[in-house]
Amino acid sequence: MAAKTKIRAEQLTRAKKLLHDLPKREDGKTRPEAAQFLESDFRKALKKGYSPKELSLLLKNEGIIIPAYLIQKFLSETADAPPAQKREKTPAQTPAPARTSFIVPDLPDEEL
Repeated sequence: MAAKTKIRAEQLTRAKKLLHDLPKREDGKTRPEAAQFLESDFRKALKKGYSPKELSLLLKNEGIIIPAYLIQKFLSETADAPPAQKREKTPAQTPAPARTSFIVPDLPDEEL
């Protein structure tokens, strides 16, 4: 059996101080969250004539990777006018001609 180790009071005091003095952890944002955060700035840059690819390259030079397709996708999703959705055209089905019977008799009923 392993012997139980004890933690000294000085160690606990140091641990408590260490944990108490920790700075608040800053969590990063995902690429879609970053695109959402920068959405208004993307729109302004697009009005100035920059393409999503150019914006992506500018950000990449600063160490921020947001692909051009994500910028374009995000802008098209949050545009004032919703993007036109493709609808599958279903062929118009004409109703089959009504039949009185599937079996066609070879003799009329009167002759039977």
